[in-house]
Amino acid sequence: MVGVIMNTIKMNTVNKVNNNKMKKMKILEIENIAEENDIIKSFYFTDADIAKAEPAQFVMLWIPHVVSGTVNCDIPDQIPMSVSSVEGDQFSLTVRRYGVTTGELFKYRKGDRVGMTGPLGRGFIIEGGNALCVAGGVGAAPLLLLVQKLNLLNRKVHFILGSKTKSELYFEKKLEELCDSFCITTDDGSYGEKGFACDPVERICDENSIDQIFCCGPEIMMYKILKIALNRGIPAQFSLERYMYCGLGLCGHCTVDGLLVCKDGPVFTSDELKNVKDFGFKKVDETGRKINI
Repeated sequence: MVGVIMNTIKMNTVNKVNNNKMKKMKILEIENIAEENDIIKSFYFTDADIAKAEPAQFVMLWIPHVVSGTVNCDIPDQIPMSVSSVEGDQFSLTVRRYGVTTGELFKYRKGDRVGMTGPLGRGFIIEGGNALCVAGGVGAAPLLLLVQKLNLLNRKVHFILGSKTKSELYFEKKLEELCDSFCITTDDGSYGEKGFACDPVERICDENSIDQIFCCGPEIMMYKILKIALNRGIPAQFSLERYMYCGLGLCGHCTVDGLLVCKDGPVFTSDELKNVKDFGFKKVDETGRKINI
């Protein structure tokens, strides 16, 4: 019986790895760094394979340092990062300084090297002709690459960029130049419309006959947009964020009601999410404990 169980575990593990296409880590040099604001930087690299990433696909970024955790566990130095832009074989990762590992990365300079595995996961799929993109917080990173692709396909693009306050906004000029309409919201009203990125969604859908919605940002915001999309019958896709330790579907840390964000996502459709009970309510923290969002 034990042998059967072990064989089953082994086969399931192999299948999950194959589904996310096991890739070798590459060591890449930082070619340029752009400071988007006080807490967000874009790091530029060159690699022909990673530059083929679909919007919202990600890499597992390895920072070669060892950190001892403060919560009775080690803090992993491998973190998931979405590809934010592509030009030829050059691509960028846009990073917010948040924890110990990103804090370490912010010390790096042009010419320093990091490890990278990817691209991984399932990205956005473009189907309609009139798109609304909604970004909250750091959600603008994967959506910039999406907007670039929508432009290449001659789709109309309408964009809502949300942030807590004016000083945390980024990609404003880049996105405004690429989009047919552009709306900014800030929680505190310091710039643009006062409120959350989900607040103008219904109005913009009515004004522009939106037939597809793409979204990335805080999960509570995305949950509200999911409800709007379902009520209006507009197909929508959402890029989820969860703690990922392996990026290959092995550790199970990024699970959402049995779905693995690293392998089955990070992009999920509104049809897939409408029956996911945890979406918008619960997630797994860095210790593996399920907590309220």
